[in-house]
Amino acid sequence: MARRWSALALGAALAAVAVAGPANGAGTDDQLTSSWAKLNICNPTQLGARAQLAGDGSSTRMAVRFTAQWLSPDGWVPLSGKATSPWLDAGSAELTWQQAGWTFSLTVPQGSDPYQLRAVADLRLGSGRTAQYTTGTCTVGG
Repeated sequence: MARRWSALALGAALAAVAVAGPANGAGTDDQLTSSWAKLNICNPTQLGARAQLAGDGSSTRMAVRFTAQWLSPDGWVPLSGKATSPWLDAGSAELTWQQAGWTFSLTVPQGSDPYQLRAVADLRLGSGRTAQYTTGTCTVGG
């Protein structure tokens, strides 16, 4: 029963509101040509995610969208509130790679049970290619 209340409290208390926009970069190092997503901020007030998108030399624009999730008793589900960022422009696919990031604002109740969080990144790569990456997890609360 305590776990159920915990899940209900998290659903009601975690309000994810995006507060930071994209950050772009480009380079030519061969080890930077793969796509990925990872967490770069994790604390009771913020969850930040970043993605790298590998360009393919085309002139199309790349974009990424992040969804913040928590591990509920029933599996991974989006946070309550605004859990998905808008599509972020990550620049031209002409470049070897580009990056973009997003930070969600969190409200984790004081003294709550610990919660596992992660982000899922939907990528629009050059030439109509798409991919989805899941970041590692982090724990907040407790």
